[in-house]
Amino acid sequence: MSVPLYWHGICRLKNGMVEVLAVIRKERSYLVRERLAEEGVPYVSWTVKGRGKEGGLRYKGFFRERVLMPFLPKTAFMVWSEDYRRVVDLFLEVARTGSYGDGKVFVVGEEVSGMKMVKAVIRPDRAYEVIKALEREGFKALTMWDVVGRGREGGVRVGDTFYDELAKTVIMVAVEEERVERLVRTIVGSARTGAYGDGKVFVCNLSEVWTIRTGEREL
Repeated sequence: MSVPLYWHGICRLKNGMVEVLAVIRKERSYLVRERLAEEGVPYVSWTVKGRGKEGGLRYKGFFRERVLMPFLPKTAFMVWSEDYRRVVDLFLEVARTGSYGDGKVFVVGEEVSGMKMVKAVIRPDRAYEVIKALEREGFKALTMWDVVGRGREGGVRVGDTFYDELAKTVIMVAVEEERVERLVRTIVGSARTGAYGDGKVFVCNLSEVWTIRTGEREL
């Protein structure tokens, strides 16, 4: 019996609601929260680390280019709205500084766009190996954050103590559809230990991706 490489879902929402996920500069998050509150738009936000295609904050020295910060502090926003374009425009307007690192806005939905969102929930101690493997395969842009979770076993028992929540790390990457298989195989190959709790990889459709810096619909 073959084991599926990843879980493939449409991320469908009921009642015409569309999920908008934005990853922006942390220093712009306060203005975004104020604007969302003024517009009466409910949201969820949390702190993440991220980087774009440049692979982090780089410094071009006299002899060579160096990576000063491989990841930068970011804030993620998740919004569900029937009028998703109003939400996208809000992020493009308020979160934009015009510099590299402004972030992205992802619209999750059923429309086929040729782009996918891959979310991997893995062991925290495998995060470094996964990131390095992704870099070698050319996947530099990603977002990551720490969470707690558990699998179908409901946790783990150590002696007389039962832990129903375990530390996990989420790594999120948006890619073109033709690169999904290689991306997933890279994550699975570098995150796998063979023991319970290695995690899961989820793939969702992306209807639209917007670059905040340029205001363009692009990955």
